[in-house]
Amino acid sequence: MPITRMRMRPWLEMQINSNQIPGLSWINKEEMIFQIPWKHAAKHGWDINKDACLFRSWAIHTGRYKAGEKEPDPKTWKANFRCAMNSLPDIEEVKDQSRNKGSSAVRVYRMLPPLTKNQRKERKSKSSRDAKSKAKRKSYGDSSPDTFSDGLSSSTLPDDHSSYTAQSYLEVERALTPALGAGAVGVAADKRGWEGVPAQ
Repeated sequence: MPITRMRMRPWLEMQINSNQIPGLSWINKEEMIFQIPWKHAAKHGWDINKDACLFRSWAIHTGRYKAGEKEPDPKTWKANFRCAMNSLPDIEEVKDQSRNKGSSAVRVYRMLPPLTKNQRKERKSKSSRDAKSKAKRKSYGDSSPDTFSDGLSSSTLPDDHSSYTAQSYLEVERALTPALGAGAVGVAADKRGWEGVPAQ
């Protein structure tokens, strides 16, 4: 019979209470505030068995890592753990108590009171409304450039554009030159480049 997977919050409470993971401890158990060791792997003295054991335990618990079958990947374990923590509605980071740098880096979190059934329903209906409105916005935003806002398609342009190009440059220049007056200066090209020439 397969072992059932615990949800993250009770699993995390069990890990904190076991005192088996170095640095994972309650700061204030009554207020449900705890700390997680969060040392960066690039720091001198970082040890996979000491500094990544919580993340490895979560990866094993979720079935993402099996010792001996895959190479250890603490970077992925930590990223997955962080994403799981951030997705929990009843756990929040206490940013002003967290230390992000140094050999004693920790993140401090608070477990909030569990949501009531009505609060969960309310949150779920709000998230489904948000998802529907995002999908609606996306469908409007994904319109191709050849589609107008009212949904009608524009006609496609022909490959040969010569039928609707402007008059040649010289024709336009001749038409404008008399309008400029007697002191107008024209431009002519020779082998040396462009230079100003009095208009005729």
